[in-house]
Amino acid sequence: MAWVMSSLVFQMRNKIFLAFVAVIITALISGYIFKWLMYKDFTDYAGTMQNRNIYWVVASLEESYKDGRLDDNVMFEAVHWATMLGFDIQVLDPKGGVIMDSERVYEMLPHAMKHRMMDMLEHDNATGQYVLMPLNAEGVKFGTVKIRPAQVYASIKEELFKKHGTYFMLVSLAVAGGGSVLLAFLFTRLLINPIKRLKDASDKIAKGDLNVRCVVGSNDEVGALASSFNQMASALEREDLLRKHMMANITHELRTPLTIMKANVEAVIDGVVASPADALKNVNQGIDRLTGLVRRIEDMVKADEDLLRQCKYEAIDLREFISSLTEPFILPTAQKGVIIDIDVAGSMVVMTDREKLSTILINLISNAVKFTSSGEIEISGTQDGDGFSISVKDTGCGIAAADHELIFGRLYKKGAASGMGIGLSIAKELVSALNGTITVKSEMTRGSVFTVRFPAASGV
Repeated sequence: MAWVMSSLVFQMRNKIFLAFVAVIITALISGYIFKWLMYKDFTDYAGTMQNRNIYWVVASLEESYKDGRLDDNVMFEAVHWATMLGFDIQVLDPKGGVIMDSERVYEMLPHAMKHRMMDMLEHDNATGQYVLMPLNAEGVKFGTVKIRPAQVYASIKEELFKKHGTYFMLVSLAVAGGGSVLLAFLFTRLLINPIKRLKDASDKIAKGDLNVRCVVGSNDEVGALASSFNQMASALEREDLLRKHMMANITHELRTPLTIMKANVEAVIDGVVASPADALKNVNQGIDRLTGLVRRIEDMVKADEDLLRQCKYEAIDLREFISSLTEPFILPTAQKGVIIDIDVAGSMVVMTDREKLSTILINLISNAVKFTSSGEIEISGTQDGDGFSISVKDTGCGIAAADHELIFGRLYKKGAASGMGIGLSIAKELVSALNGTITVKSEMTRGSVFTVRFPAASGV
């Protein structure tokens, strides 16, 4: 079990860590997808704006053609603004001659403005193919414009935007990744430590220390597991004590008849017994006692087997069933002057497990016969809602109120009572196996009433 718990702790730690790694990888992939979509959208936006600016420049140039001639001032302003927008532009006449271009605009500007614009726009670094756009006005093609983007300040801002976007994305991923790793470590510690304590406790139980308990530090599934472990440890400790008690009882029960038998046999062998028949009678009584002890042990083993066996429900006539169980008790009760009365409707049929119910009632009836020296024993059966109930009432010595709960514990005996103290515990366990309940009402010297109630058999 300890090896299994160690393996469980190791597997949980790995699963938690891998889960957080998966979260980090997912965040990284999501970040790159977001970056790609953002850059794509930004590039599409920049391209759209560039095309709009080109069409605006073309429209402005076409506005410069009026009444069959070009207005140089309007054309200059249009080419000037195209240059300011970051384009390398040439306006050609129908024969391909240059009418106006970015170079001429620079030459016509004041010296200071010219150098500032050239430094900012980096006109000399313009790359790429020219886009040719026809110039039409008043139904006449009066020229062509050649235009291409230059390396401008706006492009530098675009690159800075992309670089900063990448930087911020990497920083956010680093923070998220680092936080995830830290959380993975913390959650691993918080989740694994209780499991580790359970493992250590299971190691101690494996070594025989049944007093160990785990601290239930939470109300979650791990806390429920620790609580279940404590219940298991308590049950093991209780069963161990019961086992030791049972072995002590069995040893005591065996020692007494064996001692008596040995003494009588030795007396016969030594010839110190006047009547060997009396000695043999004592030996025979010891054998009967040993036989009864073996029978009780067999009953306990059979009861444990019945508890593990799946219930087999069948329809039985309750009166006839109880009558068959009381037959072995008729002679012993008649010798004591005790009457057994059965009060069950003749047509009462119930669904139950025959073997389990038989063991329950035999234990209750045998106790009633054992502790009743006069009067009567009444066994009644009634319908109880959808289920049924059976009561065994006697006029025996009764049970003290303080012992009402204790009598259902295994190996519990009061005073000089005979037997091993397992009958009522077996009855209660079998009643629980049938989803029923067992109760007792008793007063000293006035008798006892044991009642078992069973619900309707489900799934039958």
